[in-house]
Amino acid sequence: MQFEPVPETEKIVLSANKFENFNPMQAKIVSERLFSKSLVVSSPTASGKTVIAELAALYSILEKKQKVVYTCPLRALASEHFEDFKKKYSHLRIRFALSTGDLDSSSAYLANYDCIFTTYEKLNSLVRHNAPWLQGIGLLVVDEIHEIDSDRGPTIEVTVAELRQISTFLRVLGLSATIPNAKEISEWLSAELVESDYRPVPLKEGAFFGGKIFYSGAEENIPEENFGNTGSGPLLSIVKDSIVSRKKQALVFANTRKSAESAANSLANFVGKTLSEKEKDSLSNFSGKILNALEIPTEQCRKLSSLVEKGVAFHHAGLLQKQRSLVEAAFRENKIKVVCATPTLAAGVNTPSHTVIIPSLFRYGSAGMERISVRDYKQMSGRAGRPKFDSEGRSIVFARSDSDKDDVLENFVNGEIEPVNSRLGIEPVLRMHLLSLAANSFIFDLKSMESFFSKTFYAKQFGNLHALLGKTTVLIEQLREMGFLEGSESEFRATKLGVRVSELYLDPMSAFAIVHGLKSKRRFSDFFYLYLLSSTYEFFPWQSVSRKKEPELWEQISSREGELPIDLAREQFFDSSLLPKFYSALLLEAWVNEKPEQLLLEEFNVQPGILHSKLNICDWLAYSAFELAKLIGAENHFVPISKIRRRLKHGIKEELIGLCEVRGIGRVRARRLWRSNVRSVSELKKVDLKDLQRILGEKVAEKIKEAIGQ
Repeated sequence: MQFEPVPETEKIVLSANKFENFNPMQAKIVSERLFSKSLVVSSPTASGKTVIAELAALYSILEKKQKVVYTCPLRALASEHFEDFKKKYSHLRIRFALSTGDLDSSSAYLANYDCIFTTYEKLNSLVRHNAPWLQGIGLLVVDEIHEIDSDRGPTIEVTVAELRQISTFLRVLGLSATIPNAKEISEWLSAELVESDYRPVPLKEGAFFGGKIFYSGAEENIPEENFGNTGSGPLLSIVKDSIVSRKKQALVFANTRKSAESAANSLANFVGKTLSEKEKDSLSNFSGKILNALEIPTEQCRKLSSLVEKGVAFHHAGLLQKQRSLVEAAFRENKIKVVCATPTLAAGVNTPSHTVIIPSLFRYGSAGMERISVRDYKQMSGRAGRPKFDSEGRSIVFARSDSDKDDVLENFVNGEIEPVNSRLGIEPVLRMHLLSLAANSFIFDLKSMESFFSKTFYAKQFGNLHALLGKTTVLIEQLREMGFLEGSESEFRATKLGVRVSELYLDPMSAFAIVHGLKSKRRFSDFFYLYLLSSTYEFFPWQSVSRKKEPELWEQISSREGELPIDLAREQFFDSSLLPKFYSALLLEAWVNEKPEQLLLEEFNVQPGILHSKLNICDWLAYSAFELAKLIGAENHFVPISKIRRRLKHGIKEELIGLCEVRGIGRVRARRLWRSNVRSVSELKKVDLKDLQRILGEKVAEKIKEAIGQ
């Protein structure tokens, strides 16, 4: 890799970001060139941590001639950083790559790239596939490293420990929001630590009660015209103060999808009246694309599209990814004035706002309504203040009483953030990583197992590995009984099946259930495969079942016992999630029988975004089931699994599979063609363009003719 002589790394980064100088946090790192070492940076949201990643990455690529991997929790985040780095530094002939899909590949082509952006899971899968280029990584950037304290934390821990073993010269850059035990993480990584409370946009955090916002040591009156005559409570009062009095945007964090939609709906008429004709025109393009994200718009599509026309939107997992991206883009461009979102947006792509409103600090959890953590509160409030646009940001929590206001200020605004703790001891996740470690020969006996886990954050935090190794011994035996490991406790290795399960990134329990089902002597109907896929750990959470529906579902499950890959007589007593799994399979069956998204929403209470997320998971599970069938020699499953996979992808009956292979033809257009006696690609080629235009419309027909080479 040859580069022309370039100015110092620091000058390049300043120029690319159009900075005159680095901010205080960045300057401290630059002055000592700490970006050339392993480093942990713990500082608030929007404090410029990504610039440190840019410095470290350019140092590795230009000065050390070493490859960089930038990993983060979400595909959208990886894509955002990829686009940003590419825009700033492609002129230096640095080759950037984005790799977030296909978990069953070593992605050998990545050997030709200098800087790779990926997710935690994709990077872990690359290790599982023994990608040889991993040995050349000089810098691993772990964005949001405090995610160690989440369900995905074990993946971060294990992957970092693996890569430190694979690459002897690896430096790790951990980027984190402010956490109290950042020193513990830096010691685990043998890294320098920089902690900072610097924010380029000062943040005011307060509680709203009785027409006033109470900050620590200060108060702010909401003007009488905003508060006294709104008639819709504090939300409209603060929104009016933000977008009318201050000419700023507001971001509302609701605790459920339903309350996010309700909040947006309650604000729409007011916000719509504040828009100019020019602003309304600029929103029509976004509104139209949101409406037509599906072939047949659902009620949710129409509702969101209508709200966007009025400068308001809701944002949650029930939306299609395309719709979420459109809302984010319109908000960043200051076209949408208020977004009402679930808290997942706080940890997502870069969408700051002048004012952040948090109506409630409670959220549904395993024990019902629970107070959120201080860390989650800080994640949301940290979205307040847009760099380059705002001189300050406001974060406002609604209090229900005077004492509640004091509680918010004491325990959240001025509260201590919880320390980050290792989650490596969670058994289902540990089981999955144990198999991958054995499959890649990181562990092969008790001594190697102890040696590997001694390099994890768990070992750093708890010191004593006795409890963890006790769990691993039991799990190793379970994996052996499932046929994924062979040998004894003192010396073991992955079987051929175990290696493949690890490569497929499957939970071993899911893989065992799939293999067991494929080997069973059941009636292999379409529903058999749908239940097999939807009952896996990967599909969780399953569709919730109301008490009212239970009797009907028990009748159905009994009548279809022969199609189930389980012993119903046993499972109905031992598996408390049996009905939700069955109900999930019924949802998939309705989808492949071409039931429209709106009817699925009404019958199964599943929103399009959730449905399509589940379908993406099913696509991977169906692929994995096919691969496992190949390995166990179950050829009788090849054709039916291939068909059900394509039907799940498009939501169609079997006869439409061929038509839906043509780009631009989805389930609705394919059915329209079928009813017009155009039932194959060869017949499609024979149809005159004018006839096709009568069936599908002028522009669509032309695009489809182009897609089939005409």
